[in-house]
Amino acid sequence: MRSHSEPGPFLRPVRVTITVPYNAYQALVERSNVQGRSLSNLAAYLLESALQGGQAGEHNPGRMESADGFRRRA
Repeated sequence: MRSHSEPGPFLRPVRVTITVPYNAYQALVERSNVQGRSLSNLAAYLLESALQGGQAGEHNPGRMESADGFRRRA
């Protein structure tokens, strides 16, 4: 049996459960509705984009607003 860290011939998606603040949840729901995709698909896309350094996302280090739409203090 392979461990989760060993790559196999086919990598299957893994189900995880996370807890997010309510305002982040609301923003995800609204964005998923606007984009016409499932909440799960959007969350997976945003997480993967963030882990890849924002290459596929809307990442721009010079912006006051982050890719998730929430303002951050410097």
